[in-house]
Amino acid sequence: MATKQSPRTPTQPADLDAPFFSIPEVAWLLKCSYATVLRLIKNDRLGASQDQKGGAIRVSREDIAAYYEASRIGPAIPRRRPARVAA
Repeated sequence: MATKQSPRTPTQPADLDAPFFSIPEVAWLLKCSYATVLRLIKNDRLGASQDQKGGAIRVSREDIAAYYEASRIGPAIPRRRPARVAA
């Protein structure tokens, strides 16, 4: 018997060039959980739109790109190892 996948499981988008993505697709793109995406939207860190109250929440490609740029830490700076003390 086949098992049914949860609607909250991050799923790969069918079309990576689509203008809008669902919450599970955004979770897959950002490599995070469904709950994390909802939290980002609730805290206004990730833009989203809804056509009607209670309807499907969609996130645009531009909103994902803006979140990604805002959350980047910057280039990695290699740490120098301390010099060894001669014995």
